[in-house]
Amino acid sequence: MSHTHRRDGHGRRRGGPDQARGRPRGVWGAALALACAAALTACGPDGGDADAAGAASDAPTSPAATPTGTGTPAEPAPSSPPTTSAAPSASAKPGGIARCETDGLALSLVANGQEMNSKYFDLRLTNTGSEPCDLLGHPGVSLLDAGGKRVGEPATRSQDGTGDGGAVRLRPGQAAHAIVKTAGEGVTDGRCWPEAATLLVYPPGSRQTVTTADLAGLKVCGDSFQVGPVGDRAP
Repeated sequence: MSHTHRRDGHGRRRGGPDQARGRPRGVWGAALALACAAALTACGPDGGDADAAGAASDAPTSPAATPTGTGTPAEPAPSSPPTTSAAPSASAKPGGIARCETDGLALSLVANGQEMNSKYFDLRLTNTGSEPCDLLGHPGVSLLDAGGKRVGEPATRSQDGTGDGGAVRLRPGQAAHAIVKTAGEGVTDGRCWPEAATLLVYPPGSRQTVTTADLAGLKVCGDSFQVGPVGDRAP
């Protein structure tokens, strides 16, 4: 069976229902495309909201280090100090008073007699300063010849004297006393050290020395040379 198509008065061919609806669909599609483009412009990389989001995501997650005034990195905080105790310094202060220093002490030696087979001498350390100071322990004692060379050996320690083992506090002008002892010349058959020219003393606790050329007749015999601890009065 053959079909004939009817034409309108203008000779235009009538389209079917799909073709009649095609134009409105095209209009809505264009509108939808324009709306989507506008939405992409508002939310895309160039939009204000996108910039804010990007800035938020780029923010550091930890606080930035504060630069120093010189532009160099700040130094780390110092570590905790060591817990080991330090060795006592040369300026230890027994009883809260400064130890007597050599620049505030004067040395003298006084003969103190002979008893039995020994001769005794009073070694005095006098405070010449303007403040009280303390001495504690044994002085170091040696003899020197005229050329500064040591004669014999340094004195060994004894417990002779008036010291009780405690610190001796010296007010200005006061002296501490220590006994120096040697054997009598008559009981040693004349075995004595050469005559000395200087008495050299390290005050207790000091690495500096005081000296005197007045030996009060001290001559060490029988290789016996001893010194006791300082005390607060003469023996």
